[in-house]
Amino acid sequence: MATDLYTAVVTSSSGTARSDDGALSVSVHEPTALKGTGEGTNPEQLMAAALGSCLLESLRIATSSTGGSVDDVSVESRVTLVEDEGAGYSARYALAVSLPGTDDADAVLQQALAICPFTKTVDPAVLDVSVAA
Repeated sequence: MATDLYTAVVTSSSGTARSDDGALSVSVHEPTALKGTGEGTNPEQLMAAALGSCLLESLRIATSSTGGSVDDVSVESRVTLVEDEGAGYSARYALAVSLPGTDDADAVLQQALAICPFTKTVDPAVLDVSVAA
């Protein structure tokens, strides 16, 4: 049986998202490209930040276990909202990983993807992860 390690609690209501510990409090609105106000951030940016941050921490773990440098590791995250046929939307995700000073970037990336709980929950058909040139 798995042991719960941590639960984040965020309440979203009327254009805001706030964590129960007060560490996160943001204004959330649709971007102007979707005819929203563009004020504050938007769900797509929050998802990109969550995916990128989670993979970054997993890369740090994987890189440190192989003896590589974690100083300049970074992840660029893109979330693309797609209009579905019929009602609703779906999304595509692209993560570009930069691993300078790592001898085997592909192996480190594969190890990190095996660790990262967020990327493991995203359907591989809509997730593109690459090592940045």
